[in-house]
Amino acid sequence: MLGPVEVQLLIWVIVGAGITAGVFLLARAVVEVGAVAYAAIERNITRRQATERSAALVGAAVVALVATAIIAAIAVLALFAGLLQNGF
Repeated sequence: MLGPVEVQLLIWVIVGAGITAGVFLLARAVVEVGAVAYAAIERNITRRQATERSAALVGAAVVALVATAIIAAIAVLALFAGLLQNGF
């Protein structure tokens, strides 16, 4: 059986993994936008295809950024709530 400290540590590990995953998805989307731009410059894809792919990737990057920000905000609020309950 897990004690309260172990549960808290497990929650913080999960929060850290969520933030890491969000940052990875954001970075991956940005790198893919660069790959699409390169393919368009090399004339491997049309401008319309490049625009559609870039728009989808930027949308995914925005979703990843918002999700990461929400997870981080909840973590910060939980940290401050714990500090206030313990009297610093």
